[in-house]
Amino acid sequence: MKLALLVFALLTPAAVLPSSARAQVAPAALFARADINNDGVVARVEFDLSRESLFALADANDDGRITLSELRGLRPEQGRDRRRRPDREAMGQLRAIDANNDHAISLSEFRASGAGRFRQADADRNGVLSGNEAAAFARAMGLGG
Repeated sequence: MKLALLVFALLTPAAVLPSSARAQVAPAALFARADINNDGVVARVEFDLSRESLFALADANDDGRITLSELRGLRPEQGRDRRRRPDREAMGQLRAIDANNDHAISLSEFRASGAGRFRQADADRNGVLSGNEAAAFARAMGLGG
């Protein structure tokens, strides 16, 4: 799987991904990338570090913010579809992350969205994500696996 697709999947709501790309996202690959110490679970610190490294990759101009044009640059499609604006649902989800409504996602906004995602995924509330929890959460987000 291409790194751009992994970055896109972790940074954005699943609804932003076109349906053809959703099927290509392997939750196991995302989980393995986040499990930095290879202990079979992803602690909150690993989750945050993994997401923040991907934020840095997506922030093409290194200004500490991810804009819609930078997100479009991560789209796995080629040609006209790559320039296509996300649908209304996806834009709503992106706006929900953009707390100050400046049409960009700052690192602090990104961190806040990650905290919510981690809490949602940690079904047994033990402070770490198992592979099963991560896969179930990915399915709930509409990602393949």
